[in-house]
Amino acid sequence: MRSLLAPLVTGLVLSLAVVFGVQWSVVRVTIDDVMKDYIAGELAQDADELFSALSLLPGGETTLAMAHFDPVFLSPSSGRYYQILDDRAIALRSPSLVKQSLAMTPLDRGQRHVSLVAGPMDQALLLSATGYEFNGKRITIAVAADMKPIQSEFDRMMARYTLVSVIMFVLLIGLQVGIVRLALAPLRRVQDDVSRLDRGEIAQLGERVPAEVLPLVREVNWLLAQIARRLQRSRESLGNLAHALKAPLTVLTHMADDDHLQRHPVLGAQMAEQLEIMRSRIDSELRRARIAGGRVPGAPLDLPAEIESLSATLRKLYRDRKLDIACRVDPETKFGGDREDLLELCGNLLDNACKWAQSRVLVSVRNENGMVLAVEDDGPGCPPEDLSRIARRGVRLDEETQGHGLGLAIANSIASSYGAEMRFGRSQELGGFEATVTFPAI
Repeated sequence: MRSLLAPLVTGLVLSLAVVFGVQWSVVRVTIDDVMKDYIAGELAQDADELFSALSLLPGGETTLAMAHFDPVFLSPSSGRYYQILDDRAIALRSPSLVKQSLAMTPLDRGQRHVSLVAGPMDQALLLSATGYEFNGKRITIAVAADMKPIQSEFDRMMARYTLVSVIMFVLLIGLQVGIVRLALAPLRRVQDDVSRLDRGEIAQLGERVPAEVLPLVREVNWLLAQIARRLQRSRESLGNLAHALKAPLTVLTHMADDDHLQRHPVLGAQMAEQLEIMRSRIDSELRRARIAGGRVPGAPLDLPAEIESLSATLRKLYRDRKLDIACRVDPETKFGGDREDLLELCGNLLDNACKWAQSRVLVSVRNENGMVLAVEDDGPGCPPEDLSRIARRGVRLDEETQGHGLGLAIANSIASSYGAEMRFGRSQELGGFEATVTFPAI
């Protein structure tokens, strides 16, 4: 499933990037406009001062009657300039321009025009031109200032602002990721509950979750309860069916001993064998029904106690042979399935081992990235060429040994239902037959 965190964080990063980008652009454009408007205002004041200092010489020429000039207008290529157009001809220019001129157009009285023009030594000039009327003639006064020094300071300021913005962006992303993780923490709790449910530690999911998730959790819990009830009813029905079949089976068994069938011994033997197989299966289902009835769904298994109890039962069944049935169970090993399935699986393997053992049987449970159940005996073992077929239903390698060839097949079927792998071989410790079931990790 896609992570909820990834799209949330991705959307947050993109949103913040757009916000910061727009904010950065607005700040830059706004400060740049404010700066140019401020400088243009100062240049317009200079133009007004120059206009107020205009006078006419006796020969009709225009001049500036100023006692003191700003020194910046006097230094060549200083970055501050003025130029006065008398109609369309240049009447006056600042000494700082030397012999160069500013690109400007005549303006009517009251008009003002601000533009960026090239100046001496490739300077970038902000030029403010204002139109006046002097002595009945149109006069245009332009004052310009070099923007490069101010632009350099502005660029340094924007670099600092950009650095601070990037730091704040990263901090906000980290903060928001933490907030999102905190908001999604209840979902991880649900995930942990699902894992605990799979391990059999709890029967239902906890409902301490956000309101948006609570309906889903309640639906899952309802579904779990329904499955548990149906499973219980199925087991009870199976037990009831098996119990109901015992009486007709007993009648058929007596009929198999009837004198009429004694005239057909082969038929009688076949009928008796099939009835015994049916009785064995019915007894097995009755045992499973009894076992299932006393267990709370989801309760964890006490493996050492369960395996030891099963071994004690087998010791009683085979007490005439005085078998030594030893148990080695790692208490840290967990089994995530049904108790009755485990007991029937282990019971069939133990029963098979007890039938063939001479004096010793060993059952062990260990954790090797998943539960490993091994049952060994000190009997004659199994020839390698027969290992591949002994788990088939009804296969018996020795007709003299009591049984119907179903034990290992049933055990293999149960193991397969859990995705477990069953292997057969020779016991390294006892020398006889060994059956090993490896369950996947939980």
